[in-house]
Amino acid sequence: MLVYRKGIFCLEAEWFGLRSSVSVRPGLEFLRASDYHVPFIHRDVATRPELEHYLRKWFQERQSGFEILWVAIHSRKGLLLPGDMRRPDERVHLDRLEEVLAGRCAGRFIHFGGCSTIDVPARRIGRFLRATGAVGVSGFCKEVDWTESTLFEMSFLLELQKHPLTASGLRAAMRALRAARAHEIRESAFRLHVHP
Repeated sequence: MLVYRKGIFCLEAEWFGLRSSVSVRPGLEFLRASDYHVPFIHRDVATRPELEHYLRKWFQERQSGFEILWVAIHSRKGLLLPGDMRRPDERVHLDRLEEVLAGRCAGRFIHFGGCSTIDVPARRIGRFLRATGAVGVSGFCKEVDWTESTLFEMSFLLELQKHPLTASGLRAAMRALRAARAHEIRESAFRLHVHP
C-alpha cells in the first residue's frame, strides 16, 4: 500500500481535571507503533499564550514534516477553550486563530478535536482556509463523546496517511472514510472542508 506519510503536530489541553489521565497521546503512540509509522509531536497547553507559542513552533522549518495540526482542546462554536473556561481572556476565537495562522499553512491540514468547533457557517470556514492557506480543515459540529470521537479520529488520521495532502487527496480520504464509518460521521456531525 502506498503511504503518504505526514507527521502530526498535536496540541492538547486538559480534558477532565487534574485527576484525570485522559489524553489523545496513547492514540498517537498507537499510530507511531503501527505499520504506518506516523511520527508525531505532542505538547500540553494550559493557557492561550501556550497555545499561540506552540502554533508558532509549528511554523519552524524543523517541523516541516508535521503537516497535520491536531488541536485537541475543549471548544464551542468557533471558539477554543485551552485554559480556565471561566476566563474570557483564555478563550481563542476563530478570528484570533486565523490571525496567528494567516498565510502560514500552505500544504498543511488542521483538525479540531473539540466539540462543535467548526459548527459555523461554511463561508466562515472558507474565509479561514483562504486566510491561512491550509489545504483543509476538519472537526465536529456537535457535542461528542470523548472516547468514541477519539477512536474515530484515529481512523481519520490513519486514512489521511493513505492519500496526498491535496484537495483531491482529502476528498478521496473522505470518500473512503464515509464508506467505512458513515454512521460515526453522521452521529458526530464530522465535517471536512477543502480549500476552495
